[in-house]
Amino acid sequence: MMWIWLCLIIVLSLLELASKNFIPIWFVFSAVISFILSIFVDAYIIQFLVFVILGSVLLLTTRDYLIRFVNDKKSKRGKREK
Repeated sequence: MMWIWLCLIIVLSLLELASKNFIPIWFVFSAVISFILSIFVDAYIIQFLVFVILGSVLLLTTRDYLIRFVNDKKSKRGKREK
């Protein structure tokens, strides 16, 4: 199962680089945690539940903050260039 998590980390990272809308990044973090968890726990269902729950919680709690943070940085950068 470790290889599946590693492949998922790579695919989701590439998807994040291509899309830049901050959705896959949270699932990359949860896939990393699930990858580490797979070293210690053999139960696939526990690994999958950690992946889904952690990714969803991170997405719901931090996405708006991160979007505001990035947009604020972009607007400050644009003001300096003028």
